[in-house]
Amino acid sequence: MELAGLVGKPNAGKSTLFSALTLVDVPIANYPFTTKSPNRGVTYLRFNCVCRELGVKDNPRNSLCVDGVRLIPIQIIDCPGIVPQAHLGRGLGLQFLDEIRQASALIVVADASGGTDLEGNIVEPGTQDPVEDVRLVERELDEWLLGIIARDWPRIARAVEAKQAALSEEIARVFSGLGIGREEVEAVISRSELSLAHPTGWKKEELRIFVNELRRLSKPIIVAANKADVPGAQKGVKRLVDAGYETIPCSAEAERALRIAAERGLVSYRPGDKTFKIIDDSRLSPAQKKALDRLAAFMEKNGGTGVQDLIDRAYLGILGYIPVFPVEDPARLTDKNGNVLPDVYLLKPGSGPRDLAYKIHSELGEGYLYAIDARRKLKLSSDYRLRPGDVVSIVSAAKRGA
Repeated sequence: MELAGLVGKPNAGKSTLFSALTLVDVPIANYPFTTKSPNRGVTYLRFNCVCRELGVKDNPRNSLCVDGVRLIPIQIIDCPGIVPQAHLGRGLGLQFLDEIRQASALIVVADASGGTDLEGNIVEPGTQDPVEDVRLVERELDEWLLGIIARDWPRIARAVEAKQAALSEEIARVFSGLGIGREEVEAVISRSELSLAHPTGWKKEELRIFVNELRRLSKPIIVAANKADVPGAQKGVKRLVDAGYETIPCSAEAERALRIAAERGLVSYRPGDKTFKIIDDSRLSPAQKKALDRLAAFMEKNGGTGVQDLIDRAYLGILGYIPVFPVEDPARLTDKNGNVLPDVYLLKPGSGPRDLAYKIHSELGEGYLYAIDARRKLKLSSDYRLRPGDVVSIVSAAKRGA
C-alpha cells in the first residue's frame, strides 16, 4: 500500500485533515502540538472502475467499488507539527522526519487564511504568508537530508575519487531507507553542474543544493491550502499558486463534517463529490441546516471541499501512477476463485507487464513469460507500457495467470 505523509507547522489543520480523510478520531484543537505522536490511517484514491465499461459486476478484494468508482486504499500518516530548526531537535525534533521515510508523496498543509504563525500560534488572519508555511517544511527536510549525507560524505567522496565506488550507488545506499533509489540519484546527478570526478571538492552549500533537488524528485509535494473557506483565504491561495506550488484549496473542517453527516445518514455524499444531497430535512436542527448551507456555498464556489483532490492529484497527477487491473482469466475477467476484477494495483509511470507481475508477487515476476490484454485478447509486446485502466492477465512459469 502506498504511503502519503501529512506534514506542516503546528495548528495548520493537519489533524483535522487526517480525520477528514480517514474518519479516525484524533485530538483536534486550536493550539500548537495537538499531535504528540504520528497518527496512521487509510484513505482512498478515486479512479473510474472499468466494470461499467466492460459490462460486468465486479467483486473487489484489495479495494472498493462504489457506483462505478474504484476506491484504492492509501496509507496516510499525520506527523507532529514542524517548527523552525526541527531538524536540530526543536519542538518534537526528528520524530516526524523518521516517520515519513517511505512516503511516496508529501501533503504539506498550509494555513491559507494566514491566521497562525510558524510556531502555530494564533495571529490576526492574513498576517502570516502561507508560502512560508511550505518553505519551512522544505528547509527542514533539506537540512535533515543534508545531515544524513554529510556524515558519510568524506568516505563517499574519497572512495569515488579512488574509483573504488560509483557516486550514484553510494548516495543511493545512504538514502535507501528513505525510498530513494539509484535511478533517482542518477537523474539528479545527470543535471547537476557539480564536479562528479572530484566530490571531495564539493562545498556544504553545493551538497545542500544536491539534496534539495533529490528531495524534490523523490518526495514530491502537493500543498493543501487549508482553511480556504475562511474569509480572505483566497489571497493566501493565490500566493501559493504564484510561488509555483501545486496547490489545492481545501477545507478539512467541511470535508470532515460531510463525511460524518454521510455516515449518520443525514446526507448523501461520496468523498470527492462536488456537492451533497440532504436526505431528510426533518432530521436536521436549524444550526445543522445553516452549517450545511454554508458548506454548499463553499463547495459550489470551490468545486467541492478539495480534500479528496489532494489524494487524487498527488497519485494520478504529480506521481503519475497507473491503476491496472490484473486478472487470471482474460475471458471471464476473474481470478482463480471466480472474483471479477478483484484487484487494482498502482504502478509507476513507464511500468510494463513484468513490473505488474513483480508487484503482485516476486515469484510471478521471476517466472514471467508474457501478458495478455484482456480487452482485446491479444498478447502484449515486450516493450508495452501500461496505461491507466488496463486489464491484464500475466502468464508465468511460476503460476499461470494473475
